Amino acid sequence: MLCGLLLSLAILEMGARTYAWLTSQERTVIADDLLGWKLVPRAKHLYRKEEQAYLIAINSKGLRDTEHSYDKPTGVFRIVVVGDSFVFGSGGVETSDRFTDILEKSTKNIEVINMGVPAYGSDQEYLYLKTEGLKYRPDLIILCAFENDFRESFSTVNPSNGRPKGYFSASGGQLVFHPPSFSLFYRLAQRSYIFGFTDLALTKLSKTYGRLPDVLGPQDRIETFRQLFIQARTMCLQHGAQLVLVYFPFRGQKDKNIIQQVFDELAATQGIRMLDLMNRMRSADAERSAYFKRDIHFNEYGHQVVAAALQEYLLANGLLNSARSSPKSLNN
Repeated sequence: MLCGLLLSLAILEMGARTYAWLTSQERTVIADDLLGWKLVPRAKHLYRKEEQAYLIAINSKGLRDTEHSYDKPTGVFRIVVVGDSFVFGSGGVETSDRFTDILEKSTKNIEVINMGVPAYGSDQEYLYLKTEGLKYRPDLIILCAFENDFRESFSTVNPSNGRPKGYFSASGGQLVFHPPSFSLFYRLAQRSYIFGFTDLALTKLSKTYGRLPDVLGPQDRIETFRQLFIQARTMCLQHGAQLVLVYFPFRGQKDKNIIQQVFDELAATQGIRMLDLMNRMRSADAERSAYFKRDIHFNEYGHQVVAAALQEYLLANGLLNSARSSPKSLNN
């Protein structure tokens, strides 16, 4: 009976994997002992659960992007963009229509590497930059934040996808990392499609992850959040790269939240460069919808607006001086 059960499970697993490969429905996310989760290298998935269907194709290094070597090509100004689903292009945006790809096409001799991962908080983005992003030897790093990144940075389970994650605390001006904790069944679910389907079903039934309390007290969270970006800027400068923080607003946002307040304070006291897109996106959305109708993310037009705003900001602050040609305007 045991052998028969194991054989049946093996056949089901092989069938599920074969079906996923043939129909471009491969899993695109897997658990990671440091980051909580990461994108699966070389996975392909035709995603139909958001505003519009779109293809997710992951490269050999786990990015939804074309292939990029760690060694920077000679004469190229390299930009690394780290963020969550807004950078990734969730909602239904094809890779060529994302603001990173539009920005890359706007100026000769620049390369923009998209390192967006859905549901990442600012803590995971900091870790991803530290462990992977700096390997690309960028000249400029753009670290993006959305309004839910603050809460997600201080939770042991992500409230939007139910996946376990670690978190940081601050002590004496230094960051202390508390790694994620995975159950045995969860680890099995990351290696098996059958166990994965079971884990997903149980997660949807329980909904317990949406009620988990945040870690750290209010003031400790704010100080830790500050330190994430202070340490990120120090780390970038040590590697010869400039850092720009970018805030993405939710649709219709008029008042500043804790992330924007922290960014404003860091710009004033630490000299960290910051671009807040709240007013820009609200004005653009008033003229023409910059967000999907039934999804929180930017649509294709929204990505065009972000690309134009970034180009203007980078040029105005002399951050594209190393790009050796005149940029094309993205406002037309």
